[in-house]
Amino acid sequence: MLSKITFAFLKAVKENNNLDWMNKNRDLYHMERDNFLWFSKELIEKISKMDKSIWELQVKNATFRFNKDIRFSKDKSPYKTNFWVIIREDGKRGIGAGYYIHIEPGKSFIGGWIYLPPGPVLQRLRMYIAKNYKQLEKIIANPTFRKTFGCLIWEELKKIPRWFDSNHKAGKLLKMKSRFVKHDISNKVVLEKNFVEHCLSIAKIQKPLNDFLNKWVFYTPTK
Repeated sequence: MLSKITFAFLKAVKENNNLDWMNKNRDLYHMERDNFLWFSKELIEKISKMDKSIWELQVKNATFRFNKDIRFSKDKSPYKTNFWVIIREDGKRGIGAGYYIHIEPGKSFIGGWIYLPPGPVLQRLRMYIAKNYKQLEKIIANPTFRKTFGCLIWEELKKIPRWFDSNHKAGKLLKMKSRFVKHDISNKVVLEKNFVEHCLSIAKIQKPLNDFLNKWVFYTPTK
């Protein structure tokens, strides 16, 4: 499972982000990668008992390569400096809301999102929110939700999209390009024996938001 060595490894990668260092520490990388995959597998199994939409999800479809895609990046360092897993029905290739766990020294968090979805998806999602915004407002106003996540984090348009009434009561929600929540976690919490259970408890609080956001798939706009 995750340990102090996990953080030491990720810190060392950040300080020595090059192929020579990785080749000399390949065994350490494989050990920590496998530890994170085992952690992810256990967490997926736990969450799937609560959220039946992910019961078929496999670890390989929810986790990412440690190598970065540097083709279009100014930063040519070859490796990521974190481990992360996205738990949702279609895993890393999906577009729906899911449970995201990010492990990085001093920057770990549990969150979830529909992050910058394609135009057609965003449009249908906005139409669904326009009709059902009171449900969304109730979810994010829940005291336990607000204590855990604060408010939704988003990048928004300057104006309400032209397809909607400029005075729509859900105007702020309709201007969002993404819907994202985040719960920061300390290194100490990550290293606790019950960290999987801790993640599960946060996921349970997040689930109503995921359920709401993912209903756009079944939404048929009406005049």
